[in-house]
Amino acid sequence: MLTVTNLEKSSSKKLLMTDVNLTVHEGEILALVGEHQSGKSLLTKLILTLSHKTRGKIKVSANQYIGAFIPREKLMPNITVQTAIKDYCQLRDYPYNGRNVKNILALFNLRKHLNHKIEQLTLAERDLLKIAMPLILRTDVLILDAPFKNLPAKQAKDLRVLLKKISKELRTSILVTAAKMSEIEEFCDTIAIIDDGMIISLQSYNAMIAREMDNAKLGVTVAEPNYAAKVIEDVFQVPARLCGDQVIVNMKPERVQDVVDALIGAHVTVISAQRVFRSLDYQYWELINQRKKYY
Repeated sequence: MLTVTNLEKSSSKKLLMTDVNLTVHEGEILALVGEHQSGKSLLTKLILTLSHKTRGKIKVSANQYIGAFIPREKLMPNITVQTAIKDYCQLRDYPYNGRNVKNILALFNLRKHLNHKIEQLTLAERDLLKIAMPLILRTDVLILDAPFKNLPAKQAKDLRVLLKKISKELRTSILVTAAKMSEIEEFCDTIAIIDDGMIISLQSYNAMIAREMDNAKLGVTVAEPNYAAKVIEDVFQVPARLCGDQVIVNMKPERVQDVVDALIGAHVTVISAQRVFRSLDYQYWELINQRKKYY
């Protein structure tokens, strides 16, 4: 649905983006994750032709409509939600369908505001409206730049669930940007990590989770953590580190019974033992820090 090939953007003084390659397939959610000024918003502007590329190609499948949420875009405060939507449809030469509008607004819990002025909506409700409007036009590719930024946790979670449903049921392709991995966990299909205008990692969500599983550690909560750590190191000849009253050891979780038996044999009170996962945020910072060693 959307393909970006060898995309580059430069100013008179600096190379802002280089060699960016991305493909968003039909019904796929691709999350672009990066720090402030990493190039996330610039990439969305280039795709939407709000900024001119220096070289490279951006291709959208034939007869496909791109819709977008731009957080800095303002809606006229003194008009009603219904008027704003009618103007939006007219601007894009799309027929206004009252039933369709109400159905889409209901998905975002905004139907009750149809005849309210924009200025009566909260900041979060205005953002949700700006996300809903392209869907009213049956958009095929949806570009969302930091859509969760102004939303309370509950609304952000509900939006993730809704967008996932839309991508799967309507086969809408979605490119969403985020500053934190936690914003897109259990939501996207593919994760692209961008840093300083370069894509430094492009993996499926499942692949990152599998990598997390492969690097799982064993965490044992005990009454005497310092003594327990020494017992583990002496018996298994592996380093152990403390995290509060938990001892973290780089051993396969399948060996939990061996560790518990050794601790009980050394008269250590074991409260619990479980697998300890690295978070996706941990993987993100690992990739960022590895890159910074070379640049």
